[in-house]
Amino acid sequence: MEVREISLAATTPLATDYINGTFPLEKGFSYSFQKEDAFWRRLGDIKARTYPRREIVECLRSYHQRFHAGPKTFANIEKLLRPDSAVVVGGQQAGLLTGPLYTIYKIISIIKLAKEQERKLGVPVVPLFWIAGEDHDIAEVNHIYVAESGKIKKRVYPDVPKERRMVSDLPLDGEVCSKWIDDIVKTYGETDTTNKLLDFLFRCLDESETFVDFFASIVLRLFASEGLVVLNAADASLRAVESSFFVSLIERHREVTDAVLQKQHQLRQLGYKNVLDVQPHCANLFYYDGRERWLLEHDPQKEMFCSKNGEVVFSKEELIQLAKASPSNLSNNVVTRPLMQEFLLPTLAFVAGPGEIAYWAELKEAFSIFDFKMPPVVPRVNVTIVERSIQTDLDDIGADVMDVFTGRIAEVKQNWLARQIRYPLDEIFAKAKAEIEQIHRPLREIGMEIDRGLAGLLTKNANLLQAQIDFLQQTLHQSLMRKYETELRKFSRVEMSLMPNQSPQERIWNIFYYINKYGFDFLEKLLHLDYKWNGMHKIVYI
Repeated sequence: MEVREISLAATTPLATDYINGTFPLEKGFSYSFQKEDAFWRRLGDIKARTYPRREIVECLRSYHQRFHAGPKTFANIEKLLRPDSAVVVGGQQAGLLTGPLYTIYKIISIIKLAKEQERKLGVPVVPLFWIAGEDHDIAEVNHIYVAESGKIKKRVYPDVPKERRMVSDLPLDGEVCSKWIDDIVKTYGETDTTNKLLDFLFRCLDESETFVDFFASIVLRLFASEGLVVLNAADASLRAVESSFFVSLIERHREVTDAVLQKQHQLRQLGYKNVLDVQPHCANLFYYDGRERWLLEHDPQKEMFCSKNGEVVFSKEELIQLAKASPSNLSNNVVTRPLMQEFLLPTLAFVAGPGEIAYWAELKEAFSIFDFKMPPVVPRVNVTIVERSIQTDLDDIGADVMDVFTGRIAEVKQNWLARQIRYPLDEIFAKAKAEIEQIHRPLREIGMEIDRGLAGLLTKNANLLQAQIDFLQQTLHQSLMRKYETELRKFSRVEMSLMPNQSPQERIWNIFYYINKYGFDFLEKLLHLDYKWNGMHKIVYI
């Protein structure tokens, strides 16, 4: 594998400026990830605070025993008992088969950064992946995309409850999921790895009851040699540890909301659009009854917390009592999740995608309310994989990956076609249509003088003549497409591989396509590449 770095804008202007170093850091962040001393300063801040280390370790031990996690993972869990230890953390939804490639790249980023900082700081740094198991957006996790018959197809898992359950409670039917997996893998084609891949996935499925279980089992096995630790945000035993901070979030919910709104106003003045939808009445917590997840709002006149349409209603005292006695009924929203993470974990760094970078900037003052400092926010690595066959296609059509990323591939295609065709067909047909119109117009005028009732017929006749020219033009165009079908398929293959559905590759394709084709050591090779934390997009040639 070879790596080439290119500069590409992030999906949000704020993230682009943050990565490039042009964002005024103090307006949204506490540390610069680009400065060597940032992690030393952060480590000092961690040592000055206390964390529920023993309780977290007990939760993690119990959780990982369910998945027969490897010895390196359990060793990393035990490291968290050391008062000088820290974690590098990042998170994502529990997508089926791990979801899009960017989830894998985030895990790789977490592992690489943890190793690097453990070596530099001389303290244990644990790679930890925060599974967003409390999320209820099922449409985000219930599918993957495959390539079939030259088209991109969305394969949705067929057996999902209709309720807005947390993903951690979404059950998997072993028989249904096995067939779904088998159908997915068939689209990859049979290789020397296929049977091993299916065995791997079915073993993970056997020890899984839910979407989150399946995700956890897969990533723990894939990254067992790196000692990856996972944390399910919806784990009931974790909720008990979070109880006291839920109380704090309830008591200070107005301050949290006001802090975010004020920061959003400041960022708008700097020219950045707000990412989070925060209203003055937001309570920034969900109530969960086991089947539905209700976002709570605050009614200041009645001093009540309720769902938007009043399905659930609590007084402040009732909600605090719920946090103390039944914390599993509460969960965080996008505003309070980072705050809960900071309460729980000695976070040396948070690994973020571009969208997360943008909305974390809106949360800086919310951290301050609880005397927290936002951890260094480090952009995850962004990767595009270029297979050898795709590079050959690029060479054949005279294009570069930048042509694909910048949307110039259509122009390259038109220029290529123009070089193959000796005649300026579009120009010739446009001229022919103009000349026919010129000839036909006097005939229509004569017809109108003879009988104005013929107006409709005369117009129809003119349109028919023009339509025949259009038909001839389309026929010749289709004939040319057939003549150059082999070459034109190369353009389609390039676009499908590198920019499927006009989206970055990492947002569509799944890691198991590549594992099936290149073997399980493909992931090991990705892990051992030299990634620089410079925000540059990595092109990996295989």
